[in-house]
Amino acid sequence: MSDMDAVRQGMREIDFVLYSSWRLGKHILAGWSHENNQISFAFSAPYNVLGNAEAYPRLIRGRRLMGGKTFAETCKVLGIRPLTMDVPFSVGQGRNDVNPAMIENLVKRYAVVETANRAVMLFDIVGFSKHSPLEQVAQLSSLEYSINSASKRLNEVGLRNELARSTVGDGFYAWNRAKGVEADMRTYIALILILADNALARRKGNPRLVPILRAAFTVGPHFSYHQVEGNNPRGFEYIVGDVTIGLARIIGKAQAQQVLIGQFNRSSDQLVNQSEIDTILFLARAEKLVQPLIGQELGGYRITNIRASVTSAMEVRNGVTVYRIVDKHGFSHQAFNARITIDRDGAESITLGLGTTELGEFGAEPTLYDVRQLSGQK
Repeated sequence: MSDMDAVRQGMREIDFVLYSSWRLGKHILAGWSHENNQISFAFSAPYNVLGNAEAYPRLIRGRRLMGGKTFAETCKVLGIRPLTMDVPFSVGQGRNDVNPAMIENLVKRYAVVETANRAVMLFDIVGFSKHSPLEQVAQLSSLEYSINSASKRLNEVGLRNELARSTVGDGFYAWNRAKGVEADMRTYIALILILADNALARRKGNPRLVPILRAAFTVGPHFSYHQVEGNNPRGFEYIVGDVTIGLARIIGKAQAQQVLIGQFNRSSDQLVNQSEIDTILFLARAEKLVQPLIGQELGGYRITNIRASVTSAMEVRNGVTVYRIVDKHGFSHQAFNARITIDRDGAESITLGLGTTELGEFGAEPTLYDVRQLSGQK
């Protein structure tokens, strides 16, 4: 048997053991560990894993691959014995080893994982229910093409991303599978390209077949899981949590063609001298990442500049306006109204979002944003 045959056989055996232990969702995987050619898994009932997660966050945070000590503690907390199997290869970072990432990608389908910070977009098709089924399908297809096109364009200019999405019936949540501040900023740039592609499609195509959108963007925590279809978990993830709930709440008050950016503070990752960044600093840093798009073609014309800003309401002077949105449950959310302009050589600019005077019946209260001092002072 060749080395590749051994790897394929071993991965099939791992998948069989995982599937058998998962038992159609009766159990979920809390973690796994390896030593040479042995792999151990910690499976337990969802209520046991999630019920202990607040006291032991490692049960759902980070990679499911654990070191020996952490894995042993996980089994002790859950009151379980690990399931150990032999595989026909060694797991590790050596030249002839199988990279643990291969197994991690397989096991995470059987786990629930929490992510502390991730940028997520929500696109909502305005008046979706008023269209015929044929028009609805056409509009969803058009929006999905815009998402795919934006992802492809970013990858072509070196802004690596892998946009995932899940449907909400009349639109999509979309996010970058990569994690980190810069990955989130690339998600924001994807938002701009998606809306721009949609705007151009509406100019050229049948307006009944291309959607009118309203969009929201924010950063926040969520849980990832893999939906069961038939007897198997899907190969791609779904997300649910504070970030998706917040987006749904703020977009509910948005007007047609409006773009809202949620108010957030997130850890800074690799940004130097700052423990966290807020929405305004995030947008300022993201604007610097658009440079690879300058000179690229958009709708047949070369991009010369991309400008993005949050608008200020007439009621708020000498500062940044943040809008207070109260949802149907009485909870309050804060968001900024965004205005984006893409200048093109030889063509009129593409304007995305609404200006202050265009907000019409936007049911939100404009207030002065209390900008946090990121040096540690508040």
